[in-house]
Amino acid sequence: MPVKSLNSESIPSIKGRAWCFGDNVSTDDIIAGEHLTTLNLEDIAQQAFKTIRPEFAKQVQPNDIIVGGHAFGIGSSRESAPGILHVLGVGAVIAASFARLFFRNAFNLGLPAVEIPAFANTLDLVQEGDQLTLHLARGKLYNHRSRKTIETTRIPSFLLSYLKAGGAIPLLKEKLVQ
Repeated sequence: MPVKSLNSESIPSIKGRAWCFGDNVSTDDIIAGEHLTTLNLEDIAQQAFKTIRPEFAKQVQPNDIIVGGHAFGIGSSRESAPGILHVLGVGAVIAASFARLFFRNAFNLGLPAVEIPAFANTLDLVQEGDQLTLHLARGKLYNHRSRKTIETTRIPSFLLSYLKAGGAIPLLKEKLVQ
């Protein structure tokens, strides 16, 4: 069954505050293995970034945007890393590049992961606390502080359908009902 076509109006923009991280943020940095004592992500979400940004889980707000450098999400393939970010209400993760498994797990869970290959250094484009608007369907990131629009890699329509449905499982359920 073909994926429904999506128009840009059906994919919302995400407006939130930037949380800046550097290169090579691992899934263990996002959620250390020692905290994975349950499958309930709500129970472990407060441990997000505990070793490198202990204040993150208490201060992150709905739709805040994580800004990473190169190789965001490297390390293990644990699905809990993008899962707890989604549970905490993170609106999206943008980075110069992603570890392949983190990228796919994020979309499977309904969390946008957007590449901006021009990110040689995230602090050249985005600073901690900047207000950002991410236009997923248009492939644009607007920084309200600098008043600059940054081109992002366009998300393919099949991945946009994952986001619209809330992830791979909700999309599958939606297709099975049709």
